Amino acid sequence: MTEPLVSVVVPVFNVERWLPRCLDSLLAQDHRPLEVIVVDDGSRDGSADVLRRYAAAHPEVRVVLQEHRGLGPSRNAALALATGEYVTMVDADDWIEPTFVSDTLRIARETGSDVVIGGFCFEAAGLRVPFPFLPRRSSFTGPEAAETSINMVRLPAFAWAKLYRRELFHADDEPFPAIFYEDLATTPRILRRARRVALTRTVYYHYCLRPDSIVGAFGVKNVFSFAAAIDILRHNLAENGLWESWQPAYRRLLRQARVMMPVQVLLQRNLIPLRARVPLLRRYFTLLSELRHRPLDRHRTTPVRRARRASVPVRNSAP
Repeated sequence: MTEPLVSVVVPVFNVERWLPRCLDSLLAQDHRPLEVIVVDDGSRDGSADVLRRYAAAHPEVRVVLQEHRGLGPSRNAALALATGEYVTMVDADDWIEPTFVSDTLRIARETGSDVVIGGFCFEAAGLRVPFPFLPRRSSFTGPEAAETSINMVRLPAFAWAKLYRRELFHADDEPFPAIFYEDLATTPRILRRARRVALTRTVYYHYCLRPDSIVGAFGVKNVFSFAAAIDILRHNLAENGLWESWQPAYRRLLRQARVMMPVQVLLQRNLIPLRARVPLLRRYFTLLSELRHRPLDRHRTTPVRRARRASVPVRNSAP
C-alpha cells in the first residue's frame, strides 16, 4: 500500500536558536513521503539563513518568505500550499517525537478517523510536565471533540499535536485570524467537520516555554486577543445554529477565562505596568460579560481597539 503524503506546517518568527531542533525532529520522522512547509514570517534574526541551509540540504523542506503578519496568517499561507492527504502543525520553537506522524497515521487508518489528537507535554528550564487532563476515552465524533475542545483543561483547542485529514480545511474557509490564541477561534470549527476523532495519550509533542514567546512576552494585547478569540467562537456558534446546544461548554469557557487571565496578569511575570493591571482586568471582565450574550450583528471584538479603549499601552510585539 502506498503511503500517503503528510504536510507539516511550520510558522517561523525570530526563532533562530530553536529552529534547528524543530526541523531536525521533523526530518527524523520515520514516515515518508513528507513535505515540510516553513513560512518565515518576516524574521529579523538569522531564521531565514537557517531555513535556506535546511532547504538546500533536504528536499522535504519548502520555504516561504512573507512580511510579518502573525502566526495565524503564516499557518494560512502554508495550508494554501499543502498537498498532503494529511496535515499537521508544529510551532518552530517546539519539537515532536520521531514516531508522531507514523503512529497517528496508523491510528487514523485503524479507526477511520479524520483527526488524531496526540498527547503533549510542557518543557521549561529542563523540566518536562505531561499534560495530565486529557480524556480517558479514545474516540469522539467530530462535533463531540469540537465541543470538548473549548474546555481548556480537558482537550485544549491547540492547533498543534494533531494530525488532520487535509480536506477538513476548505479553500474558502474563514482563515486563522491574525490574533494571539487564534487556534481557539479556529480548531473547534475544523474538528466539527470530522466524522470521527481519535485520541491517544501517548506524548508526542513537546511544547517548549521560553521567555520571549507569545506566552512568555505576555502583554495587554494577549488579554484582548483572548477575548477576541472567544468572540469569534461566539459568532461561529450563533451562525451555525449551535448557540443553545453549546451553552454549557461555552459558559464553562467563560468561567475558565475569568480565572486564567487574573492569574496571568496579577501573579505571573508579564509586560503590563503594575498601575495598569487592575483597570485592565476590570475592562476584561466587562468584555467577558458582554460575550455571555448571543451576538446581535456581525461586529467582532478587535484586540488593538479594545487595548486602546482600556487606556493601557500595548508593549508586546505583534503576533
